[in-house]
Amino acid sequence: MTTLTKIIIAPSRHIFRRRLFSSSAATDVTGEVVDVSKDIRYVHPGDVIDVPYEITVTDTMHDLWQSAFHSQDRIHTSRPFARSILGLQDRVLPFSLALFLTSSMTHADAAKVQVGFGRVSYLWPAFAGDTFTKRFVVTGIRHTSDRNRSILDFSCELINQRQRLCMTAEKSMLFDFLVAESSIGRLEPQKVEQQSFRNHLLSKASALVGKSQSLTPLRPGQLLLHTMNRALTLSQMQQLASLARLTHERHFDIRKYDPSTELLIPGGCVLGLTLSAASRDLHEILHEEILSVKYVESVHPGNLLGAITYVVNVDDNVPGDLETLTVRTIGIKNLDVKRDLDGVELPLELFTTPNVLPKDIH
Repeated sequence: MTTLTKIIIAPSRHIFRRRLFSSSAATDVTGEVVDVSKDIRYVHPGDVIDVPYEITVTDTMHDLWQSAFHSQDRIHTSRPFARSILGLQDRVLPFSLALFLTSSMTHADAAKVQVGFGRVSYLWPAFAGDTFTKRFVVTGIRHTSDRNRSILDFSCELINQRQRLCMTAEKSMLFDFLVAESSIGRLEPQKVEQQSFRNHLLSKASALVGKSQSLTPLRPGQLLLHTMNRALTLSQMQQLASLARLTHERHFDIRKYDPSTELLIPGGCVLGLTLSAASRDLHEILHEEILSVKYVESVHPGNLLGAITYVVNVDDNVPGDLETLTVRTIGIKNLDVKRDLDGVELPLELFTTPNVLPKDIH
């Protein structure tokens, strides 16, 4: 137990303050819980959730992320490459880190689990030293098939200190309550913002001629068994969750939840592990965009995560010495991918079915 006394200077809360009178003979006080989160039970499609918090990303945070999630892509690891070859101000924050920051919801962290992501676009490069704010729009609300819970869809935006929209992400969350029928609905999809970051990289195609570090030629129909398997420890998971200012008790409360079976790795970190497992074989990536992510199984601290990747399409119709690949990567828990899947025939529809559902993967 720790006891401390301190003086706090803070902006006024601008609420009506009434003078409290108490008996001088009082010897006890009763605590109350201050709830500063957004009550998701009463939102409707179109509601905007402005987040009052700001976070400045440092080089240390960038390095901490890369210590947990492997990547050797020079756009994230090499300052000379980012500046001299790509004409950027610095090495760029990894896609998975930017997405983790974009989608983390400190103010409404009461979901049971994250269902997945829709389209995720890296629109403007994010750098260490940038200060970010976030904005969320409720885009859809529906009941689960058993009508016991609710799934809410959000459009998430990450905005830097110059009011540049750096990343947009569609996110789905499962909540353990049933919203009112009057709240059910969905907004029409919004137009995709201008891909300034991708367009800038394409404009540098001539500077990359002869400087490619891509290690493996890839072809449509190829299935890659990635040999890298990694896990996050309890300490790593809690550090990374705190990095994005997550507050959900399922990431932290080891008294209430068993760390090995009940504590949950945040969805953004599960995605980071999956991408990092594939990154060495897909090296070198300059830019990436997600079309959809489905979370099938919960991942706990200490669970090993590997991956397999199916190459759907390879498009050489881009400038210079560049190509665009469409791939489907599946993260696999607690399995030695190379040893256990070598020579195993897998159903092609697992990799080619559009919008594959979690039940199809099971």
